[in-house]
Amino acid sequence: MTTVIDQHAVGIRCPCGAGKPLAEAFHTPTRRYVRCPACDLVFRDPRPTHETLEEYFREDYDRDYGEVEASDDRQPVFQSVLRHLSSYRSPPGTLLDIGCGDGEFLMLCREAGWHCSGIELSKQAALRATHKGVPILSPHAMEGGEWAQHFDVVTLINVLETVADPAIMLQHTRTLLAPGGLVIVRATNGSFHVSMRTPARWIGSQYDQAFHWYLYSPRAISVLMEGAGLTVLSVRNSVPSRGPLSPAHPWFSRLKWTLSRSVLWLLSQTLYFVTSGHLVWAPSFEIIAQRRGSR
Repeated sequence: MTTVIDQHAVGIRCPCGAGKPLAEAFHTPTRRYVRCPACDLVFRDPRPTHETLEEYFREDYDRDYGEVEASDDRQPVFQSVLRHLSSYRSPPGTLLDIGCGDGEFLMLCREAGWHCSGIELSKQAALRATHKGVPILSPHAMEGGEWAQHFDVVTLINVLETVADPAIMLQHTRTLLAPGGLVIVRATNGSFHVSMRTPARWIGSQYDQAFHWYLYSPRAISVLMEGAGLTVLSVRNSVPSRGPLSPAHPWFSRLKWTLSRSVLWLLSQTLYFVTSGHLVWAPSFEIIAQRRGSR
């Protein structure tokens, strides 16, 4: 039975702005997730505040996840995003990566001919990026307005899952784009992960597919982008990362990731091509949108 939640009583509302009652999507021992029937977005309730998130990513994220995600297991992801972008825009031009980590994606873009900058909250990750020669802008540059209409491309690779409000983030992103500029987002595919919660438990998933604040479907993120003044151009499956394949990880985890990555990617791509791109079912997807208007 679906539980309908009175968002007025508990003070929650979907970032898309719809006033429809939210339904409980699922819960874990420590987290509760709700679904918006208007846009299909699944998100954690309660959501953390902007201040809480900023402090965590600035001080603690790098120790928990950042250094691990800086390893070369992310290279297939970065290459996939760059290939997708290259189908719509070629360098030279200015590119900003929001949540750039240690700058590995920007190094790849710079080799391709882009003039690159990054924004990163994590002090340690930003320091590593700076040592690689990547220009790092202030995390508050988006709100300040000094970079308005400056960038031909803005990328957000697995960033919108962990922001306080994705609608506000996309609105800020639009202001950074030059007229006709592109934004490319890689996001966790909630349509995949929610449906895989039970199978994930069967094979011992520690996180029970509830490791982000937001779980997107292509429809959910398209609604948010359109509301922010962006026109969606393309949605497709995103190549999975290589995963935890170093000897530091247990052999079972490495085997499980290798098998699931290979099988699920093949299945996802088959469904994508058979349905002419209408069924996007990989663990993550990429979406490209263009800024509307000249001001």
